[in-house]
Amino acid sequence: MSHDHNSAKFETATYALLPVMLMVFIEMCLNHFFAPQNAIFISPYLLAFFICVIISFIVLWKGQICPGQKGRLTFVLPFLLVFALGNFLYTLGFTPKHSPMLIPMSASLFLPFIYWKLPDDEKLHNTMIFCGLAIASIGIIQYLAIYWYELPSLFNGIRANNFAQLLLGVLLAGWYLVLAKSRLEGFLKLLVLLALVALVFNYLWTAFVLYQQLQIMPEMLIYPYFIFFGVQFVIFAMLAWLLLAKNIKNPTAWTVATFLAMLYPFTNIL
Repeated sequence: MSHDHNSAKFETATYALLPVMLMVFIEMCLNHFFAPQNAIFISPYLLAFFICVIISFIVLWKGQICPGQKGRLTFVLPFLLVFALGNFLYTLGFTPKHSPMLIPMSASLFLPFIYWKLPDDEKLHNTMIFCGLAIASIGIIQYLAIYWYELPSLFNGIRANNFAQLLLGVLLAGWYLVLAKSRLEGFLKLLVLLALVALVFNYLWTAFVLYQQLQIMPEMLIYPYFIFFGVQFVIFAMLAWLLLAKNIKNPTAWTVATFLAMLYPFTNIL
């Protein structure tokens, strides 16, 4: 029995590591091979990370979950540290230094430790959650300030697309809830509906940016955008499957939608 329990924990840990390791790998490869030389690196996933963290904190704060569900959730969520640490080390060690990015990156490093240290006392538990929400909010504000105010560009409008990151953050949070065998079916349905809204805005924003780029570079290749829209349609199909099939915890649909949502930065390979 102990062997089976350890095997199950190892399998869960492996699945929990997959998305965060893939996110670090994708952003490093794309920045190394396709970004302009000496360009300031803005992670295409950091906002999604904060969205996932905030949703997870809300579940741990307001979700009607038993100790078993809470234990499973607080087992898988600390693996988010792998992305935070990987992104921090890569940005600091292999890209041009940009001091303002230290604030959101430092916030991302601190947040996963809260899952490990959540106390059982309700008052202290809620205080830790509030601190986590405040830190994540500071990280988001600083990230968006860099994105929109300090380094704005139409190119970044696709590379670090806010709506694509919102979609990924929502899906990633739902994916971890399913992995932790959460029984919050109503909340998962709400996440699917939120993901659908983000998907629609993602379509509209990408079409707007594409139109703007075509005004500047009429000869640019547009087939990557058609692939992007095709991938988004598959994500839409997975979300519709979750809602219409009445199995909101379908692991296949969550996995396909989440991992396809990670591919949006490839639109920049023109």
